[in-house]
Amino acid sequence: MSSKIKWMIIGSMLVVLLFIFLIPQKKIVIDAEEERDLYLSDESFEIHWIHSIEKEEWFEVYEVEEEDFILTESHFKTFGAGVPSDSNEPVEITKDGFVKYTLNDRYPDIYLNVSDKVETKIVQNNEEILLYELYEPYTAVEIKVENITLLKQLLGG
Repeated sequence: MSSKIKWMIIGSMLVVLLFIFLIPQKKIVIDAEEERDLYLSDESFEIHWIHSIEKEEWFEVYEVEEEDFILTESHFKTFGAGVPSDSNEPVEITKDGFVKYTLNDRYPDIYLNVSDKVETKIVQNNEEILLYELYEPYTAVEIKVENITLLKQLLGG
């Protein structure tokens, strides 16, 4: 193989690597104060927690639409403070005993505080990300959609 062909192959590989590392991709970013950012694919996900008063699990289902989040469903077992009261769809009781409200509320960002007392976690594609184990109690978390390069992900934000 000639030297010219080797340099063309090496040059092509470098261009491909540059594209891989420098072309932004849409990601869900979990930004937790001074901690390292977490990155998720821009697919649907759930936020789970134990309601502080009801002591029952709640979870919400979010879809990503452009740069926003759409809260599509809210699931809870008991009625109390903070329970949705307005839905365009009929309320449904799921097989596992949750009351399911169908919503379509749009949010540019999601803000929450992580706590081991309420076991705050994210679920995406059957994978649980236990935020309450990753972060100190009462850590403020912002969840947002951003275009991020692989290089920025590898460098941690």
